[in-house]
Amino acid sequence: MAEKKEKKTTEGKLNYKRTFLIGFGFMGCMLLWSVYNSYVPVILRGKLSQLGIADFAQAHAFFKWVSVPLIVNAIMTIDNIFGVVFQPHFGKKSDRTHTKLGKRMPYILVCLPICAMFFTFVPVAATVRATGLSILLMMAVIICFNFLMSVWRSPVVSLMPDFTPSELQSDANAVINIMGGIGQMVGFVVGTIASTLCGLLGFVTLSQNLKADTNALGEVLDEAGNVVLNAAGEPVYVNYTPVFLVAAIISVLCLVVLYFFYKRNKQYDLSANVGFEGGEEEKKEKIKIKNLPITKEEKRSLFIMLGALFLINNATEAIVPNFTNFANDTLKVSPIYSTLMMAVFAVSLAVFGIPAGRMGRKLGRKKTIVIGLAVIVAMFAIYLAVSQFLPANADGSVNKFTWITLWVALVVGGAAVGCININTLPLVLAIGGREYVGTFTGYYYTATMSASVTGPILCGLVIGLFKEDYNFMFLFCSAFFALGLLTMFGVKHGEIAKGEDAAWLEEAVKNADD
Repeated sequence: MAEKKEKKTTEGKLNYKRTFLIGFGFMGCMLLWSVYNSYVPVILRGKLSQLGIADFAQAHAFFKWVSVPLIVNAIMTIDNIFGVVFQPHFGKKSDRTHTKLGKRMPYILVCLPICAMFFTFVPVAATVRATGLSILLMMAVIICFNFLMSVWRSPVVSLMPDFTPSELQSDANAVINIMGGIGQMVGFVVGTIASTLCGLLGFVTLSQNLKADTNALGEVLDEAGNVVLNAAGEPVYVNYTPVFLVAAIISVLCLVVLYFFYKRNKQYDLSANVGFEGGEEEKKEKIKIKNLPITKEEKRSLFIMLGALFLINNATEAIVPNFTNFANDTLKVSPIYSTLMMAVFAVSLAVFGIPAGRMGRKLGRKKTIVIGLAVIVAMFAIYLAVSQFLPANADGSVNKFTWITLWVALVVGGAAVGCININTLPLVLAIGGREYVGTFTGYYYTATMSASVTGPILCGLVIGLFKEDYNFMFLFCSAFFALGLLTMFGVKHGEIAKGEDAAWLEEAVKNADD
């Protein structure tokens, strides 16, 4: 009976329970990234500010362009660089792995707990009083963490295709993305969870410090904006270890769920007896643009679209590593509160995903992308204008109207980014057609991943040039979104999918999002 029921479930119908449990691995991954991108920039900025980099840059003409925001953002690109270099390698390596625990689980079981341990050590290293030593320890921990994340991320993403027939993978990928979104949302609120737990366990001071406003050095400020001193008369710094510890524990619990799921369901692993089929097939996908069997006009549209993608992603990738420092400096709120603000942006983006897809089908992909870009440029420009021309409050915080403008910009901007993100990959793939999905997906990710490295660094440079005023993050993003908008007008192809029908395109897009 059990075998009959299983057969019935897998033939033409997705096993949602199984797919949901597989998604716990991706949920743990996105949880760690969410906390890392929200809190590490704040910690790094505090430690590097203590090192006196600004004074050093002013004293040496050659280094005048160097600033704390630039260095912080450069460090925050390590994960993207490692992702490009190591992730594909370990993804392919897991294809060739054969153990009793399958192809992927050995990488996940070994690396995720160690990764979680290094993750917890990031704020611990920041508590070392000797600033130079503290930064060296932090960098060592950050590099180890990012490398280990590159080892197990591809295997954890590959679990879904291992357990799902190809005709059901589009629906399964939607479930996996929902689990990743849940992990991201948990990451945004984990600071509040950690603060509450500290209070319940009697660590009242620690709980209050996590909620406290801080200055650029990460020192705790009282209600009057003065630096809080300890009994020895030294400044009190915020210790984010509880936040990282709670996130690490939750990620390990996700691994426990995934392990017991795999142990009970490994007989349904479709890849268990499948060898690695690389070589010739992979070589076919690596084809130069000039040799593609598409017209000169289509090649021109492809080049312009890839340029637009690079410009657009320079803007989107610059927001994440700078938002918590922006909120701390300009809005005078703690990182815990700023992560909740980012959650609003992420929810808006996720909720508008389906409407954005429908807009792309009805209005056209290019028009939908252009609308999204125009809206987000307008919202960011309006916020920047309001924040610069309306006077701040007496304590230096922004006034009520600026707050309202920012909240509107976050909600509307999330929806606008949804219009852009949902339609860019289908447009690129439609130019190439069914036979070149792998090739054009590679072009797409080359453009976006390149921007994930340059975007934060260029934004950090701009912020540093404007005396570390994080409001100019919006100037940088508006400028690159505007350049992307202008570039999009040169794209003349990609609205209609090549081939007998467009069903392949929808499946290709969902699979590429892995």
